[in-house]
Amino acid sequence: MKSPVEGARFDVAVSGYGPVGATLAGLLGRHGLRVGVFDKAAAIYDQPRAVGFDHDAMRLFQRIGIARDLAPHVAPFRNSVYLGAGGQVIQRVRHIEPPYPQGWAPNYTCDQPGVETMLRQAVAGMENVQVALGHELLGAREQAGGVAFDVRDPSGAIRSHSATYLVGCDGASSPLRRGLGIELESLDYDVPWIVVDLKVEEAFLDHLPTTNVQYCEPRRPCTYVVCPGNHRRWEFMMLEGEPREGALSEDRLWGLLTRWLEPGQAQIWRAAAYTFHALIAREWRRGPVFLAGDSAHQTPPFLGQGMCQGLRDAGNLAWKLNAVLRGEADERLLDSYVVERRPHVAQTTQIAKELGRLVSERDPARARERDADLIARGGGAAPLVIRQDMIPGLRKGLLAAGSAMAGEVFPQPVVVAPGAGECLLDDRTGPCFRLVTDAACDTPDLRALAVRLGIRVFVLGTDDIRERDGLVRNWLAAAGVLGALVRPDHYVFGTFATAGDAVGLLHMLQSKEGYRDETEQTQSRAAPDRRHAAGA
Repeated sequence: MKSPVEGARFDVAVSGYGPVGATLAGLLGRHGLRVGVFDKAAAIYDQPRAVGFDHDAMRLFQRIGIARDLAPHVAPFRNSVYLGAGGQVIQRVRHIEPPYPQGWAPNYTCDQPGVETMLRQAVAGMENVQVALGHELLGAREQAGGVAFDVRDPSGAIRSHSATYLVGCDGASSPLRRGLGIELESLDYDVPWIVVDLKVEEAFLDHLPTTNVQYCEPRRPCTYVVCPGNHRRWEFMMLEGEPREGALSEDRLWGLLTRWLEPGQAQIWRAAAYTFHALIAREWRRGPVFLAGDSAHQTPPFLGQGMCQGLRDAGNLAWKLNAVLRGEADERLLDSYVVERRPHVAQTTQIAKELGRLVSERDPARARERDADLIARGGGAAPLVIRQDMIPGLRKGLLAAGSAMAGEVFPQPVVVAPGAGECLLDDRTGPCFRLVTDAACDTPDLRALAVRLGIRVFVLGTDDIRERDGLVRNWLAAAGVLGALVRPDHYVFGTFATAGDAVGLLHMLQSKEGYRDETEQTQSRAAPDRRHAAGA
């Protein structure tokens, strides 16, 4: 791939081209920004690591244009059972039922290399995005108008480039984070596990559980995950005092797996020893440099949110960078990235950590107490938990404080598009601030203010939004409101029950984060400001 010329200038540079970096590049590219992506690796890592993502992620992939193309690389995530110390079911975790609130299945298992391939193919078709593989970003320094950084290319030559903003998506060991001297804060979960991925022979697939299983057994806690095709994953907790040397030898691995399979019934595809961590970077932003994904946080896998957390970072940051670079908002908007994402990650990681401790209890007596407590909570049966109910909304940031449903994700129904048949709502509205309202609140004053602020209005029950299943109407009715002001990343800024309340929300948005009306945006674009010199 052709290297960027010396002194190349970008609106946004991205360090790291894993799923988070590729998603961020794709979202920024769809906004029309000039993006540079740099990754030390020359190719995609061809073995499985993350094996799942959720409907939040699929909406981002939908925006990039690859959601339906992912079908060969994904499968719906199975429901889960938790088995206690005596092998009995002590908890069930399942999904919500259709119609799905975000237009996609709530959770998916995936072949990560296949997903990354599709992301990179989409980005490769964007002329405004330049990707440099085999290029190692060596360090960054703030300068007037943004950030300068050096990159070592495959020949060993070092080239200097610059950008208005730089985002580090360069993994758990993040050279960019370490170069900035940003420390990681521990959330007190560091437990060693072995992860084994197998390709199972077709004749033996029906010997295995058809659902995901958490074996909460004191003798050795473990996890079983049904992945796409004949891929199955096991995760085994390493026991205290157990020798680490040779832990990944075939003899040791098959000794762990013999409860389910024997050699010859499956091939070991990949095995790795990990310490499952709960860590969050103390800083996610240093001037024009941001961290996202594993460079900013690491979470235990028990909630299936590892990759999802990073993809939410990308979705949150992409539209805000675009708004600031285009003069639609001032830099105060970028402060909300850390205000929103860091607490959300901390809360989600805490939930994952608690699930991990539930699974990992080694003391037999305490394990029996845990089992009895769960059954008691379920009224004498294993309690049922809806997986999506465990994922919190946003609680701080660019939200109308105190407004019903602020910080929750707005539904995505199937809608009937005039002359185009059925489509999903995001494909109809695009990634913009949008006011979705009942006709009763659609007044001339509200329309005029929305136009002045560049916010699109969509009226339910008209050609704007004709729902197939009533998702939005039911969601609004449950909240006792008639409409919502929705952000480009699908989070609800606030809701309203009258046209006057809607006008108030628009004024609140304008004042809260420096959103500008059309006159101010025009003046900002004309000014010799560093935000707009970036793409020159």
